[in-house]
Amino acid sequence: MENMSVGIELLFTGLFVVFLVLLFLMYIMKAISWLFGAESTSKVASAPQQMVAAGAASALSTDELVAVMAAVGKALPPNHQGVVRINVPQVNGTEEEQMAVAAIASALAAAGR
Repeated sequence: MENMSVGIELLFTGLFVVFLVLLFLMYIMKAISWLFGAESTSKVASAPQQMVAAGAASALSTDELVAVMAAVGKALPPNHQGVVRINVPQVNGTEEEQMAVAAIASALAAAGR
């Protein structure tokens, strides 16, 4: 029976030590984040974010749309996802619609996607 009480005492001592070590590591990580994390946060916050009006894409010609799609495709980092929303101008016919789809497809192909 004495071995059982020593085992339980050792169990709780081990749990307590692990808890204290994890608590210590948590505060160490917070301190490191406070010391070095502020610099990276300020760089991200200072980067200008540009918003384009929703109707701006409808004013683009097909060639301009292809150029914009190619530039955006080159600017995005490879193997990373990016959300790009472009309102395709309204087309009135199957030939114009096919040309718009072909322009977008060629821009994506030119960008290497």
